[in-house]
Amino acid sequence: MTYSEDHSLSIVRLETRRAELLGKMRRFRDQGVALCRVADQFYVLGKQEAEGYFQRARKIAETHGFFSVECESCLGLGFLAMEEGRQEEGVDLMRNALLCVPLFEEEDTILELNVLHSFTNALFRTHAIDEVEPLVAQYLEAAKAESQKRGRLSMSEIRSLYASVRLHEVLCSCNPVWDLLHNARPLNFAKADSVSHRYHLARTKTHALVEPHALTRHAGDLKRLRGSCALCSTSCAGARQ
Repeated sequence: MTYSEDHSLSIVRLETRRAELLGKMRRFRDQGVALCRVADQFYVLGKQEAEGYFQRARKIAETHGFFSVECESCLGLGFLAMEEGRQEEGVDLMRNALLCVPLFEEEDTILELNVLHSFTNALFRTHAIDEVEPLVAQYLEAAKAESQKRGRLSMSEIRSLYASVRLHEVLCSCNPVWDLLHNARPLNFAKADSVSHRYHLARTKTHALVEPHALTRHAGDLKRLRGSCALCSTSCAGARQ
């Protein structure tokens, strides 16, 4: 057994006992937090028990109305579901986690940023480009506020910039289509361009992580040529090389 595994097991033993004591003391919010910590360590160890502890934490949160615990448990369950290929379930769980953010009992910007990071990645994986577009702007704003609070560039802001670059590249490489799918919705390209255009050079050095043919464009927005930026008309061909 490696040092990291031994350390994780020690945390599991301590936090499990702590969760039991907190339950007897009726400190249910702290009990839910402890159960999430146990689940995190089981995930690190690659054990299936992680899902059960997240479920217990979520049940406590729903029973007693602790939105931060529900957010954390739903985020963990959503992440596990995505890893197991249950993408629709995973996205729904992460969406529920995001809805809990404005209802936190206390300010918790780190948990909010973790939700935004995981949820945007999940939406990119499921090709939900119309839903991820406004979320990236929210992610950028929250991450920038965290950097200002810390007085330095945070890792969260770097990740949010990458999400912006990723979105801009996907939008520029979409294939316009004449026939819309039954569930397709118009996309707000102007906002995405205004948010991400200053990262245009960085975008040309990355690769789109969503297949272009899996996305749709609004039939009325066919003025932009494939592979070009709407603001500066610079070719995006280099991004595919």
